Amino acid sequence: MSNHQKIIILQEKRERINNVSKSFCTAKWLQTTLYLQNGYNHSCHHPSPHKIPVDEVEKNPSALHNSHFKKQQRAKMLKGERPDECDYCWKIEDLNKDYFSDRHYKTADYWAWDRFEEIASANPEDDVYPSYLEVSFSNACNLKCSYCSPEISSKWLEEIKQHGPYPISESNQDIEWYKKVGRYPYKHSDNNPYVNAFWKWFPEALPYLKVFRITGGEPLMSKDTWRVLDYLKQNPQPDLELAINTNLAVEDKLIDKFILEINEIKSSVKNIDIYTSLESTGAQAEYSRFGLRYDQWINNLKKCLDNTSYRISIMTTINILSLPTFIDFIEMLMKLRSEYNERFENNRIPLSINYLRWPEHLSIRLLPEEMKSEYNNKILKTIEPWVNGYQQGKFARVYLEEWDQIQRLCEYLIKEQTMDSKRNNFVKYIQEYDRRRNTDFSRTFPEYAHFLEEWNA
Repeated sequence: MSNHQKIIILQEKRERINNVSKSFCTAKWLQTTLYLQNGYNHSCHHPSPHKIPVDEVEKNPSALHNSHFKKQQRAKMLKGERPDECDYCWKIEDLNKDYFSDRHYKTADYWAWDRFEEIASANPEDDVYPSYLEVSFSNACNLKCSYCSPEISSKWLEEIKQHGPYPISESNQDIEWYKKVGRYPYKHSDNNPYVNAFWKWFPEALPYLKVFRITGGEPLMSKDTWRVLDYLKQNPQPDLELAINTNLAVEDKLIDKFILEINEIKSSVKNIDIYTSLESTGAQAEYSRFGLRYDQWINNLKKCLDNTSYRISIMTTINILSLPTFIDFIEMLMKLRSEYNERFENNRIPLSINYLRWPEHLSIRLLPEEMKSEYNNKILKTIEPWVNGYQQGKFARVYLEEWDQIQRLCEYLIKEQTMDSKRNNFVKYIQEYDRRRNTDFSRTFPEYAHFLEEWNA
């Protein structure tokens, strides 16, 4: 099927989705991400996670997915109301009525579409099994990415314990605040009631799943990741797509064990996808994703491509620190596709384009209008030739779905109002970041060095 045909089908599905209601999204029923390290949940990665009360999961382990709060949001969608937590999609749709938001992409996806009619006529109070389940078992992680947080990364938690929160307004790094709102993570070795509920619920939910995805923290550092792989060996699921996130920055023995395990489990599931994350290159990537070694990331990506037959999808979080080398990142991706793709229909290295919303002090909206316009023009001019142009015998291009995401990113970049009120927080954050981590922002980002003085008001 051609890229153009895929877009036509998606347009037809969008019309059916909107005929149910202009806010209807089956992801609220069929997708969930569980942060078992602190008992938080959201239906896709855009809304802020909400707390699942412990007593709900102790009475009914299915409440990990079917929380009381989520049922309230489902009812709103069926009535055509826009849940506030889903404003990522509302912003995209309000930019241009012809844009596809993730509400459309997710509802139209293969793991959800065959249950479209079922969900459209569902009672929002009913418990349902998801089709797409993503789970973070713990915050164990070896990186301290600039836009991450203590609840997601144990390395971040260690830093905050040692130095305290960063000296910026609207900080979400205070340990006491995490404890107060129930977001302080259980230690990986603790008895965790949410993990206990998961292992009670997972065997009954598993047959309904089309996609099961393990995230983190860094999943390869979690004992429950390896327990899942062992469980699937003993309980094959021939219709299941298994997806595993990894930062590809862990020690060699874990990468090697990972490759061995997923090759062994190949016959137990329908397919396996690997997900990793990056959006910039070289020293700037290492600065933003602190603890990453860029060359090691490239080598481990190639090792997984060389020693498995699976796709490795790259997820981006476009933020102010990624824009200077974002074009270099795309060029790097095209080079990898030229090397590893054997035909256009089997793209082994898909790309997902997302822009950062939180924390706001790292948003692309901090940039002055002229610089936003400059990046917008450069991105579009450089990437557009990759949509239809390619070298003979080299199966590298930007696909139409990716192009749509890049275009909406650029429109967001130039249309959303500049957040100059957050610039001082950026300066304070970067100054403290350099002090704590012995980094040098001005040397690493010479194109931004003047902001440290200009925005220090």
